[in-house]
Amino acid sequence: MTKHVERKMNILIVDDAPDNLMLLEAILETEGFNSIVLAESAQEAYEKLFALKGEAAIDLILMDIMMPDISGIEAIKEIRSKEEYQDIPILVVSARSETNALVEAFDAGAVDYLTKPINELELIARIRSMLRLKSETDHRKFHEEELEDFTRLLERKNKELQRILDELNNDLEAAGKMQRSLLPEENIRRPDFNISWYFEPCATIGGDLLNVVPLSERVTSFFIMDVSGHGIQSAMLAVSAHRMLSAWGGENSIIRRPDGLPRTADRVVNELNREFLIQKNNFQYFTMIYGLLDSDENTLSYCRAGHTPLIIQKPSGDIVIKEEGNIPVGLTEDGNYDEYKLALEPGDRIILYSDGITEARFEGEFFGEERFYQLVKESSKFEVKKAVDHVVAGVKSWLGDEPPADDITLMIIEFTGKP
Repeated sequence: MTKHVERKMNILIVDDAPDNLMLLEAILETEGFNSIVLAESAQEAYEKLFALKGEAAIDLILMDIMMPDISGIEAIKEIRSKEEYQDIPILVVSARSETNALVEAFDAGAVDYLTKPINELELIARIRSMLRLKSETDHRKFHEEELEDFTRLLERKNKELQRILDELNNDLEAAGKMQRSLLPEENIRRPDFNISWYFEPCATIGGDLLNVVPLSERVTSFFIMDVSGHGIQSAMLAVSAHRMLSAWGGENSIIRRPDGLPRTADRVVNELNREFLIQKNNFQYFTMIYGLLDSDENTLSYCRAGHTPLIIQKPSGDIVIKEEGNIPVGLTEDGNYDEYKLALEPGDRIILYSDGITEARFEGEFFGEERFYQLVKESSKFEVKKAVDHVVAGVKSWLGDEPPADDITLMIIEFTGKP
């Protein structure tokens, strides 16, 4: 805030007698008051009072009561009728000493009253007291006005920030819709597979994504990924990787070999690692599982890069935790990713999930793997869509009203075998 600048105080003396004006002026000048304005009538006082502004503005008025044309009482009332002069102290200096004269003066708006002949010490004491009061009033008003200016500035800034925030929220909503448009159909059916999934970002947009991509009548690819961090930057990286993993056509496709056959899972993830090195992506990386389902060979080939374990669930409900794998994508250019291959039998389920499930927290306690595995075992009696719903409902029930702190993603793929 701007500092209040002290200035010299200006005194207006109003008296129709020139001798009285000269006497009062001499007394004040002797005491060091040298910014004095004289007026021989109320009309002249108005003109000078209303004309003087800024540093020359009047701070104190010494007013005589008995003046021709316009009396001092009428002059005080006129001055007090103007809002900008409400704070100017008015000291009546008059030969009238009767009580009704004092009452009239105070009712009109005077703040003090002295009778002639003047006692110089009393006059100076009263003037100094009123000027101190005026200075303090000016100081308070200055800071009040400054505070009002600052408040108005804050209001303008808040409106501007709100406008920017609304635009950002609209952009985030649009980005969220765009991100959700990349997700697969809710219930995907391939000749030998039933697939269902659930995706819930912890904010408008998230760093998790998944997809299922039919590559041929025989082969279907799938992936689940989780980018480090949250927000726009994580979502942009997830979208970029998603587009690359979903683009089958084109010469630059990383999931298709030049001869038109699908690339192996390890080749795909190694290619991703070169493309998304942490130094090139603002020190972000991501975990993922990329897999290929072959309905002719009844096999699953997959590459796990730092992601939560892949789960194989047998028709009995028993689960096998597959923890083999490598480091997250993008951490180092020396990363080398391995492919794992499993034989599938009808009724086998492949379960992929993000750590937003197992690391969900309520009152300081993690949901954890054991609760999740138990839900997965319970879900085996349901078809895949209801199995996904059962697991998610179990996590949400445990969280209660606590919102998820991370994206929640789950996909279940059931191998049905050839019809």
